[in-house]
Amino acid sequence: MSGAIFDEMKSYVGFTRRDATNLRALAKPVDRYLPAVVDRFYAEILAHSGARQVLAGEEQVTQLRGHFLNWLRTLFGGVYDDAYARQRAAIGHAHVRVGLPQHFIFCAMEVVWQELERIVRNVVVSDVEEKLRSLHKLLMLETGLMADSYRASYADGVRRNEREAVQERLSRVEHLAEVGQLAASLAHELKNPLAGIGGAIQVIRDGLKAEHPQRPVLDEVLRQVDRLDRTVKDLLSYARPQPARFCRVDLNRVIERVVLLLESELTVHNQRLEHETAGEALVLEADEHQLEQLLVNLTLNAAHASSAGDPIRIRATADGQGVRLEVQDQGRGMDEATVRRAFEPFFTTKARGTGLGLAICQRIVETHRGSIALRSVVGKGTTVEVLLPRDMQVEGGESR
Repeated sequence: MSGAIFDEMKSYVGFTRRDATNLRALAKPVDRYLPAVVDRFYAEILAHSGARQVLAGEEQVTQLRGHFLNWLRTLFGGVYDDAYARQRAAIGHAHVRVGLPQHFIFCAMEVVWQELERIVRNVVVSDVEEKLRSLHKLLMLETGLMADSYRASYADGVRRNEREAVQERLSRVEHLAEVGQLAASLAHELKNPLAGIGGAIQVIRDGLKAEHPQRPVLDEVLRQVDRLDRTVKDLLSYARPQPARFCRVDLNRVIERVVLLLESELTVHNQRLEHETAGEALVLEADEHQLEQLLVNLTLNAAHASSAGDPIRIRATADGQGVRLEVQDQGRGMDEATVRRAFEPFFTTKARGTGLGLAICQRIVETHRGSIALRSVVGKGTTVEVLLPRDMQVEGGESR
C-alpha cells in the first residue's frame, strides 16, 4: 500500500497528530496488561475450527503469540507513517499466505478493541474518552490495512489467472494454426487424386449392366469417395476460408435445396428429413454458398447422432429484425461437458469425422454477425439454434 493511500485513510477517519500523541501516552500504562490480551485473543481464535486448521501446531502458535504481542505494543508507538503502513501490509500478506479467512480479521479486531477498551478504562485517569476515540480510529485503520492485503492478493490472483488463461488460449491458437496448416496441406494433396479416383469408379460403374453383381460394391466405393471428399472440403474450408460474398438470399429456398440434396442420402439410412419454412419469404443479406454449407453441416451432424427412423427437423421463422433457423434431432444427445466443447475445432465424439463441422458453422454464423447455440439432453436429442440478422450493416450504415 502506498503512503498516499494510507494518508487518505487517516483523513477519512480523522486521525491526527493529536491522536498519535494520545496513543503514545497510553504505551506505558497498558503495556503490563498486553500479555493478557494475547491470551484472550488466542483463546478466541483457537475456539474456531476454521482458524485452528491454518495453524501448524503449538510451535507456530507460540511464535504467533510473540508476533502478536509486538504488534500490540507498536500500536502505541506514536509514529504512524509510510513505514508503519508497509509493516502492517506485510502482516496482512502473511495472513493471506497461511490461508487465514478474511472474516477472522474483523472478528479478531473486535476482540482486541474490547480488551484494550477495558484496560484503558481501568488504568487511565485523564481524557479517557478522547484516548479511546484515538485508539478506535487506529484499529479502524489497522482493519483497513489488513483488508487491503486480501484485496491486493485477490487482484494479483485474478491477474495471474488472466495471464495463464491468455497464455493457454495463445498456445491453443498456435497449436490449431499448426494443425490447420498440416490439414490444409494434406487436403490439397488428396483433393485431385480423390477426384480422379471418383471419376474412374464412376466410369467403371456406368459401364456395367444394372444387374451386374459388382455395381453395389462400386456404389459403396463412390459413397466412401464422396465422404472423403466432404472431409477434404471441411479441412480446406476451415484452414483456408473464402471471403463471404453477400447478396439478397431467401432462406426458404436454401432450405429446400439442401433438403433435396440430402433427402436421398438420409433415406438410405431410414432417416426422415422434415422441414418447415415460413409462409413469407425470409430474405436476408448473406453468402448463399456459406448458408448452404451451414445447413448441410448441421443436418448431417443431426443425422450422425440419430438412429434409423428418427426424424430430423429443419425449421425457419422470422425473428424480429432477423431470422431464426433450427435443426433438431431426437438422437443420443450430449452431456454438459460435450456441449461446452462442441464448437472446438477438431473435437469430436464420433469414431469417424474431422470435428470441424460445428467449428465451421460457428465461423459462418460469426461472419454473418449472428449467434449459434446448442440445447441438448442426453437420450432425447439436440437442437441447434441459429439467429441471423436480415441486413449486414457496417460503419456509416451501408450494407457490405
